[in-house]
Amino acid sequence: MEALRTLINGHLPPAGEPVRGEVTTSTSHPEFPGYDTQWVDSGTSALALALIAARRMRADVTAPEVIVPGYCCPDLVAAAHYAGIKAVAVDTAENDAGYDLQALEECVNERTVAVIAVNFLGVKERLSEIVQRLKPGIALIEDNAQWFPDDSEQRDLEGDFIIFSFGRGKPVSLLGGGLLLFKKKHREMVPVADEPKPESVALTKLKHGAYNWLLRPQLYQLLNRNPLIKLGETRYHPLERVLRMESYRAQLVPANVHAYRARSRATELAYDEFLDGHNQLHALNSTRRRRLLRYPLLLTSNQERDDLLAQLCRAGLGATAMYQRPLVQIPGMDDLVEAPHPCRNAQNFASRLLTLPVHSGVTENHLKRTRALTGR
Repeated sequence: MEALRTLINGHLPPAGEPVRGEVTTSTSHPEFPGYDTQWVDSGTSALALALIAARRMRADVTAPEVIVPGYCCPDLVAAAHYAGIKAVAVDTAENDAGYDLQALEECVNERTVAVIAVNFLGVKERLSEIVQRLKPGIALIEDNAQWFPDDSEQRDLEGDFIIFSFGRGKPVSLLGGGLLLFKKKHREMVPVADEPKPESVALTKLKHGAYNWLLRPQLYQLLNRNPLIKLGETRYHPLERVLRMESYRAQLVPANVHAYRARSRATELAYDEFLDGHNQLHALNSTRRRRLLRYPLLLTSNQERDDLLAQLCRAGLGATAMYQRPLVQIPGMDDLVEAPHPCRNAQNFASRLLTLPVHSGVTENHLKRTRALTGR
């Protein structure tokens, strides 16, 4: 019966909102007090520019390093490699995607030019505590590729550099694009991205339309069931160029930011209610929590995670295992990442995490079926 219901209802995407095509002139781009901006072609490009600036700030360092979390997206490594900086993976805290702060402090050395603090799916890093462990001249980079601030949160940003992404499945999705914020005192250190490739507005509109259609569960399941298409697979993609954002895509930012900020958080709250007491990710119940991109559920064991994930996937309910492994175990990382100490907490976290969708396509029926399968 569940298999038939899934065939009829389709598969939920794990994340993603329709791209709004309104070009607005009455609404301006978001403003970030205290920061200058550079709009580029991806979040990875924005991070690469930040790292180049951090390297220039420490021109005396001949073998620069950047510290990254032991559990994170390999795009951080792609940006570091482009900037000519060695990525150093530091273990996460127990039951957390954020740093083990003691391990972080031990790994900061004379070669460290920056530390990347990742906002994980809307769970903020402990930025003030990280800053206390940094030596003068080391840049703090806020990686907010998985989160975008509401109006009231724009003044809460702390990093020397801050990056956002507008790629597929991101909080504000334009199927491409990124934003770099940098403190005005660093203006001379930030390189300018190259001119974008000639754009076809008609082609971009066609891509947006096709993407919006494929977000429908009945169509998304055709992709999800195709064994030749590896949706959501974590791969390393080298960064080759850093370009400015195309003008048409930039014109779509205000409408899509407004839609994101106006979106209900009712699905998050529903998960809170029926998963209360069963989630080992305690940071969800702290002041670090912001609007979520996906709902992270940290279970007690790998077996429990794998069993529940299999049931949710068969039912087409949009669950994923996220990166599935710590950074150092992702294919292609051997020569690009150094890990001074074993990332055991990151390994444990990766083996027990699954995520649930919170986008506007999640209905009461989806929530009811998810609750039944979780047994909560």
